Amino acid sequence: FPLRSHNPFLQIFGLPSFRTHELVAADGINFEIGYDVANDDDDADRRGEFLLIDTETETINLSLRRRFGERFEFGLEIPYVSHSGGYLDNLIYNFHDIIGISNSQREGPNGEFRLLFEKEGITQIDLSSPASGIGDVRVTGAMQLGKVTLRGGIKAPTGKARQLTGSGAVDVSLGVHAGGKTTLFERDLAYSGFLGMLALGDGDIMPDLQRSAVPYGGFALRWRATPRLSLATQLYAQGSYFDVNLDEVGGSPFQLAFGGDYVFPRQRLLLRVAIAEDIA
Repeated sequence: FPLRSHNPFLQIFGLPSFRTHELVAADGINFEIGYDVANDDDDADRRGEFLLIDTETETINLSLRRRFGERFEFGLEIPYVSHSGGYLDNLIYNFHDIIGISNSQREGPNGEFRLLFEKEGITQIDLSSPASGIGDVRVTGAMQLGKVTLRGGIKAPTGKARQLTGSGAVDVSLGVHAGGKTTLFERDLAYSGFLGMLALGDGDIMPDLQRSAVPYGGFALRWRATPRLSLATQLYAQGSYFDVNLDEVGGSPFQLAFGGDYVFPRQRLLLRVAIAEDIA
């Protein structure tokens, strides 16, 4: 699943979308339309830091990728980002109850839009009005080197930092991807993993607290249950972006996702659906 962190503090940076080691097919352009909705709700006051957050971030991401020759791939990602109070708060509370996850850390306001962070009595971010707009555009590239693939990207500051649709800086990422296939119950089971580093430019969001580099890594399994239906799970982990004590802002996200995809061969379409939780 081409997911990335949509935590409102972190989605402004150039973390690449989750990709495997495989390049796109050589017979045309891969075009993706992705819709992600992420809900954050918390109220924390610890160690000289105060956080009040109730946001829902919707992202529509347009992605184009094309293969050149046997070893190269280039792409472009254009996101449209919207921050609001949202509509999923109650649904997520009920979902957590059903699967036995505590809602104790979702103690903030409900159904509003509020993003307030203070450190040592100084207000770092204070937003209460919904905002939307074009996010930071990313140019991506990949190169196969034997059994591994190098994937990199450059994020341009096309969004607006004051609306949390961009960071106001150029970020650069580079990762090493590898994987392969085996079988499970006589069906193909594909696996892929990667490790990388994200170099952050001097952004406009809490610049005195922002770090300059963030490690990232992930692992995915995809099982072809039928010729058209596949089931998948993946884990996407990142380091800390800010020198902040509160895990909600300065922690290391671990995004675990489950879902599947279905192929419509005549239309040359693939539909992917997933649900993700930050298990940290």
